[in-house]
Order: sequence, then C-alpha cells, then structure tokens
Amino acid sequence: MYIDLTVVVVYLVIVTLFGLWVGRNSGKDKASYFLGGKSFGWVLIGFSLFATNISIGPFVGGTGLAGKAGLAQINPELLGGLMLTVSALIFIPLFIRSNIYTIPQFLELRFNSASKLLFGGLFACQFVFSMPLAMYTGSIAILELFQFSVNPENIRIVSLLIVLTVGSYSVFGGLKAVVVTDFVQVLIMVVGGLAVFGVGLYKIGGFSGLYEAAGADQFELLRPSDDPYFPWTAVIPGQMLHSAFFAFCSIQILQRALGAKDVNAAQSGLLLGGFLKILGIFLFTLPGIIGAQLFPEVAPDSLYATMIREFLPVGISGLVLAGMLAALMSSQDSGINAMSAVVALDVWPVFRKQASEREAIMVGKLFAGGTLIWGILAAPYFAEFPEGIYNMILKIAGYMILPTGVCYLVGRFVKRVNGAGAVATLAVGLVLNIYYVASSTIPSLRWLLPDWVANLHFYELYPFLVVLLVAILVGVSLLTAPPPPEKLACLQTPPKPVDLGPAGPWYRRFHFWWVVYIVAIVGLYLAF
Repeated sequence: MYIDLTVVVVYLVIVTLFGLWVGRNSGKDKASYFLGGKSFGWVLIGFSLFATNISIGPFVGGTGLAGKAGLAQINPELLGGLMLTVSALIFIPLFIRSNIYTIPQFLELRFNSASKLLFGGLFACQFVFSMPLAMYTGSIAILELFQFSVNPENIRIVSLLIVLTVGSYSVFGGLKAVVVTDFVQVLIMVVGGLAVFGVGLYKIGGFSGLYEAAGADQFELLRPSDDPYFPWTAVIPGQMLHSAFFAFCSIQILQRALGAKDVNAAQSGLLLGGFLKILGIFLFTLPGIIGAQLFPEVAPDSLYATMIREFLPVGISGLVLAGMLAALMSSQDSGINAMSAVVALDVWPVFRKQASEREAIMVGKLFAGGTLIWGILAAPYFAEFPEGIYNMILKIAGYMILPTGVCYLVGRFVKRVNGAGAVATLAVGLVLNIYYVASSTIPSLRWLLPDWVANLHFYELYPFLVVLLVAILVGVSLLTAPPPPEKLACLQTPPKPVDLGPAGPWYRRFHFWWVVYIVAIVGLYLAF
C-alpha cells in the first residue's frame, strides 16, 4: 500500500511542478493566460479535449454503470464525440473568426450582453454543483484503493490534496499549463486503463469468455425502452441533444479550440477528440462488464478501484491510480481555467468597467480558488445521494447546459430570434433546471416533482424541455423587434478571410477523416 501511495504522491508532485513550469510566463495578458497565446496545434487540442471530457467519473461511476447497463454505457461518449465533430463543422469557424476569448462572448455578438451574463450564471451553477461531486469521486477512488475508511473527514483530506495539486497549476499557469499537462496525463490514463482491461480480459477467458459470462444483452448499444439505465427512448433524442449542446457551447471543452493557431487546427483537434472517445469502450465500459462478473458483491462505484487492487501488482496499481487522478485533474483544471475566464472577462467588467486585464485575471483566480474551497467542504454530502456518480454527472451537466444549447443552435440557423428571446430562454431555463436537478437528486425534495416526471429517466424528460425552451425563444422573439443587422454579422463570412491553416493533401484534410469517423460510428451502432 505504501509503495502505491508513494507512486501517487510522486506523480502528483511531478505533474504539479511541470504544470507550474509550463505556465510560468502566462498571466501577462488575457490572450496568454486564457488562450495560451493562440498557439495550440491539433494534437494538443485533441488530447486535451479528450482528457477534459473524460474526467474520473467514467472510470469510477461509468465502470460501475457498465456492469449494469453493459455496452450501452458508452453512448454518452460515442454521441459526444460525434457531436464534437459536428461542432467543428458548424460552430468552430464562427468562433475563430469572431476573435472571442470565451464561448459566452459569442452570445453577446449574436444577441446581447445580458444573454452573455446569464450564460455565465448557468456555467457558474454547473461548476458549483459539479466541483464537490468531482472531489467526492476522486476521493472515493483513492480511499477505496488504499482501503482507507470512507468518511467525511478522509474525503475532505483527499479533496484538499487534489486542490493543492490541480488547483495550483491551473490557477497560476493558465490554459497553456492545462493543455500541455493534459497531453501528458492522457498517455498515463490510457496506458493505465488498458492495463486493467487487458488483465481483466485474460482472467475472464478472453472475449469469448466475457460474452458467455455476461450474456448477449450486455453488448447492445441501444437497449429496450423499459431498461432502467439506458433505454433507447432516453438515448435518442435525449442523450443526443445533451451531447449536441455540450459540443456546441461547453466553455471548458471549447476554450482550447479558441486557443488554436488556425481554423484547421481547431477543427482537426475536435475530430481527434472524437476518435479518442471511442477508446472509452476499452478504458471503462468493457472493464465494467468484466468487473461485474468477477466481483458481483462489490458496490458499483467501488468496482474500478477493486479491479486495480486485485488485478495489478504493487507499484503498477499506484501508476494506474495516477492515471485515474490524471483524468480527474484534466477535467478540473479545464473547469477552473474556464471559470476564471468567464468571471474575469464576462462578469467582472460589468461591475468594474475600467478594470485592467491584470485586475480581471486576479479576480478570476480568486473566484476559482473560492469554488475549490467550496468543493472540499461540500464533497462528503454526495455520499448520501442514492443515484450513482455517473448518472449524477450526466444529469447536472445535461440540464445546466440545456437552455444555452437551445440559444446557440437556434440562433445559429434562425436569424429572426433576438436578444429578448435569448434572455427569456436562459432565465426560464435556469430556474426550471435548478428546480428539476435539485428535486430529482436530493431525496428530501423528491415530493416537489409530479409522479410522472419523477418516474421518467432524466434523458426522457430532456426533449420536452428542449421543445418548451425553443417555443419560448421563438415566441418571445416574434413578439419583439427583429435583431439589428449588426447582431447577424457574426453569422456571415467576414470580408477579410481568417487563417484556415496550410492546405495539405486530401488524405490529411479534416473532411476526409470526418467521413472515416462517421463510418466508424455508424459501423459500431450497426454491429451492436
């Protein structure tokens, strides 16, 4: 145990120091701190995006859910990757040529400053909800592996350790530190995850042994409508809509795309992220199915830590846990940087119109630090919720981004919608979604929901709320004046072309590899 613990501590120290060194010159201005000087190539963007999007939730909660739902557990990753590539086609060129520093700033260009502020508020709510959950998830993984007692005190101690590492380099090093450390941490994450999968597959007797032990129904991507975990009625269209909105306007995901050196680098980076998300089948879905057969008595959220402890020798297990922590750190460092950017560039100037860049950056850092402290204090309370970790992550992320996604998608293609409609949609959506997430997650508030709503899978309810918010956006817009021409300029091709990047041969171009990716995704759904 002490050898594994030493490996983990050494890893955390090395990554923290490396991140601080990489970002040592960041913070001089907003371009260097929040966008890494707009110097990122497609490989860095793709790896960082994958690391940010995966997080530790799929390893801990996703693996446990895969033991129950089988291959269907990978639907959020597959559909998420698909929608990232769609975002690369229809939104990334707009974002790059608009020369924005944060994703909410596009709402200001298309609608008004109030919608930008409301988006920032929605993101703040999601971040406040998800920070303690991320701390709790990481703490559970560490405590379970080292067989420490899982209690509020130990959860807060481990959460403090996470904050002292990932918090330091992400707050002080800016986006460059985040993206470069993500690249390194993806390598650790993938090697560790594949090691667990390989040993588990060997122990269960190969693919044939796994198929025989688990049964054919565990290898269906689209499960029956009465399935309690991933019914196809929830995956299509609920999960697909969530994935689309997340890919179109997620601040922490798309921030690294804004730091791309040209449009081609941003688009190709998102496409690489989509390809990498297919690896989730081998990193946590199949290991979850294997673990459920080998350790049926283990609690779902403890399954991955149990496999690490039982499958791998001392020292190697510590390295694999370091890979899990890499997933946690890669997600949280991006969230911290994104939150700092939104507060510094979108919120603080409203209260201090003459604030300097240096002052705004400092305020963003302080706000992010306060959120980290809140995460430490609130993390233990998530142990009392009956839902699995992974479902909670999906619900919170999905509903907090829903109204913003509606505004981005409709605003992108319907020129008649205006700022008044966007503000109404964001405001109503914020209230409805906080009400639903809180009342459906906290047992003592369950009575606030009608029975028919409480009994729906949260993704089955999703399309109904999308239709409601679209109706509000379009209805309010039609009842008010149309948007002025300057609010539609961001949708049009600028007179001065943006840097698309060097044109290579056909086999190296984005559109060729996008077709290859689409064929791979369609093939998976046809096969399973």
